[in-house]
Amino acid sequence: MSKRNRVVAMVSAALLVAGGGVTALAPAANAAAYHGVDGNSYVNDDWQDEENLSVDDYAQSNATALWETVLWADGAMYEDEDGDWHAFKRNKIDGSFGPETESATQWWQNHYGIPENEGVVTDDCWQSAQSRLNGPYAGGAVQYVGSARAVTFKRVNGKYRVKLKGTGSWKIAYYEQVG
Repeated sequence: MSKRNRVVAMVSAALLVAGGGVTALAPAANAAAYHGVDGNSYVNDDWQDEENLSVDDYAQSNATALWETVLWADGAMYEDEDGDWHAFKRNKIDGSFGPETESATQWWQNHYGIPENEGVVTDDCWQSAQSRLNGPYAGGAVQYVGSARAVTFKRVNGKYRVKLKGTGSWKIAYYEQVG
């Protein structure tokens, strides 16, 4: 290899490493500024990088309310302490990931053939749900087409918004905040 080719190769490698470093830092800086359900990409790949939700992870959050809206749209069922099954109704969209949301998530995972059906919303759940998103439409509306009904979320300035029972207005789907 000639000296010129070696220099070009070294400079190219250095630029690739530097470029990779900048790319790796950009999402981290962005994540610190906003920790919620992301809507900065195409709708069909919005939810593929979301956090796990469970009774232990972001159990009280607007992100949980967004997930509960998905459960309601798909007609999910939950099992109570007596072993009786009930429909996951709209009034359950409260941003609290309790036993009913956990059971409905297990139902949802079984319904859609998600192999991990522990009642924890994982990457597989988010990606499966994401495949039923359409939009965005006027005003940032994004439609989720569930098995039982279609629901609408808002996506404004890269941030998903959701409605919780009793609040009336759209709330940003933060992971650490409810209401």
